[in-house]
Formats: sequence, structure tokens, C-alpha cells
Amino acid sequence: MTTYSRILSFLPSATEIIFELGLEGKLKGVTHECTYPKEAAQIPKIIRPTISFDELDSSHIDMKVREMSIKNEPLFKLDTDKIREIEPDLIISQNMCSVCAPFDKEIQATFEILGYQPHNLVLNPTNLFEIFQSILVLAKELDRTEEALKITNHLKERINIIKSVIQEPNKKHLLGNHPKVICLDWLDPFYLAGHWVPDMLDLVGANGLNGLSGYDSRLINTLQISKLNPDKVIIMPCGFDITRSQKEYHKIEDSNWDTLKADKKNEIYIVDSNSYFSKPSPRIVTGIEILSKIAFPEAFEHIRIPNSSFIRV
Repeated sequence: MTTYSRILSFLPSATEIIFELGLEGKLKGVTHECTYPKEAAQIPKIIRPTISFDELDSSHIDMKVREMSIKNEPLFKLDTDKIREIEPDLIISQNMCSVCAPFDKEIQATFEILGYQPHNLVLNPTNLFEIFQSILVLAKELDRTEEALKITNHLKERINIIKSVIQEPNKKHLLGNHPKVICLDWLDPFYLAGHWVPDMLDLVGANGLNGLSGYDSRLINTLQISKLNPDKVIIMPCGFDITRSQKEYHKIEDSNWDTLKADKKNEIYIVDSNSYFSKPSPRIVTGIEILSKIAFPEAFEHIRIPNSSFIRV
């Protein structure tokens, strides 16, 4: 078993897992997106975006990313001096999304900066099962399998509480008809949330309209949303918190939107996507609990969730 002492995390979810495993002392460099837990903010940021996403709305972010992709311009900038100073022996990364986190280009650039290739552990979970597996894979690499099993078992226990309510005969009157729910992880243009979100909807007993789990998010227009006519709409722009998502939502100006059943019944919600939905971290289970409260508020009244984790529009 290799012992690592200087880890670079290019993946916010991996940063969270390392803290959960009690190995934060080995983390020597993280990304600008590694903001949880709050102690992660004290770790040197070795990579930042080349454009200010905070100053752009979702439409302009989409256009800018497409433009930079066509021109083959980098989305991220590496801190060359800091990376050399750290001399990492392990890099944790992903190569599933070139926008959400550093990608293959940044990893290769890091190797060139260092002049050697530290071990690169790539984690690409695309569904809920794989999120749990990624915790175990990372823990095995860091010789913390026993601790990871405790973490994943506790997460599964929380999920089983949700399942037990759905399956309990005495709760049938609280569940009623399973609502048609659609989750949008981008608003301009609209994108149906993919990957693990369909799994999350299934677990809370919703009639999810997002398709099969494991697939990328996909474009959808308001006419298509109108045809689906969901009972509930959940707004979860990738990487946005509730405040940012509210600003984006209020920019929606489409005549078809107010024809939706969800809009007429005041069943449109905004969640803290950045914390509980867009990252494949242990907090995804909190996201499941949040969805349970939205889908069946009476049946899941006893489930506790963080304050300000979702709002009704």
C-alpha cells in the first residue's frame, strides 16, 4: 500500500471525502470550488477559472464556454509555482466534464510543470451507486477502507429511512399519486439534470421525468417541458446556490412557462444545487432527503434537512 503525504485534489467531491476520512492534513492543494467543509478554504488553491463565472448569468456562461471550447482556450489556470512547491505524490481528478472541474488537459499540464507523473486517481461516478463506490475506491487508495465503510453504511441507513416510508402501508394516504417531477440543472438554455438525479427521484417515490440515470444532462426546450407538464419543477443549476439560482429563475421570460401545471399550483422549487446536488459527494444523500420533503412534505415531515436548503418560488 502506497502512503501518500502530499495530495492535490482537482475534484471538490474528493476534497469532501478526504475530510470525512480524517485525512485533510495530507491535502496540500485544492481547486477554487473546494469550499466544503469550511476548513477547505484554508488549503492553497492551485487552480482557478480563467473567466469570472460569478459575473456572468447562465446564458453568457453557456456562450462563453462554447466559444472557448471552439477556440481551444483553457477554462482553468494552474498555479505553477505552488504546484512545484507542493511536489504532490497523488492527484485526484475526473475526466467526465471539462467545465465542472479540471480535466485531462490540466492534468497533463500539471505533469509537465512537475517534470514527473505522480499517481493520478480518476473518479467519474455517473450514478448513485458509483458515488458510493468512489468513496470506497478513494478510501482504499488512502488505506482508510474501514472508515469509508462506516461512512457509506451510515449514508445507506439514511436512504433506507426514505425507502421505508415509501413502502410503509400506513403512509399510503400521505403519498397519494406519485407526482411527476422534473429537475433542471441549467436555465438558459434549459437542461434536464442527468447522472445521479434520476436515481434520487426514484428513491423518494417521485414519477421522475429526467430519464435514466447515468447519462449526461440534456437540452430541453419549453415546448417539450410543456408536453411533459410536470406536477413539480425543481430548479438546480449546476454549481449555483439558492440566491444565484433565484436571480437566474426570475430571468425566465417564456409564454409557455405559465401554462405548466407546476406553475399554476405554485409547485416550483429552487434547491441549493452547489451543496447537495451537483457534486458526487456524501452530501448527495442530503439532496435525496431534500427531494423527499419536496415530493411528499407530509409523509417526510420527520426528515430533518439543513435550513435554507430549498425554497418554493
